[in-house]
Amino acid sequence: MVASRPSVAFLAKIEHGCLILQDAGSDDDVSDWDPTSSSWYREGSSLIFSVQAGVDGPVECEVWKSAPPTVLPAKLFEASLPCSSGWLVLHDANDYVRMQFSGFRDSVICSVMVDDPQFPSKVQILLSAEGK
Repeated sequence: MVASRPSVAFLAKIEHGCLILQDAGSDDDVSDWDPTSSSWYREGSSLIFSVQAGVDGPVECEVWKSAPPTVLPAKLFEASLPCSSGWLVLHDANDYVRMQFSGFRDSVICSVMVDDPQFPSKVQILLSAEGK
């Protein structure tokens, strides 16, 4: 099924050049992430990934729970994320940008698609239930 609009969308300058997607009940620490060795990192029920830094301009971000009409060209990563609360939070490192939305209970597959794998200015987070 193709959706006509995303579940969540925003355009913002992301100060530290990273976004965090996590279970709403998570207190996992992603500070061990080394962005020079990997564009993303997972710790428990939290994922952190690189985007364009705020000094280079805003990042356009969309969260989809079904297929978007047009998918961005590059897959940054795909990972399974535990989601025991059934809610996900997407935020920047300073919490200047923070969105909470319903996820999938137990576990969710997160595919992050971008326009540029090195310095993404457009991001699509595609969510689906584990096993579907």
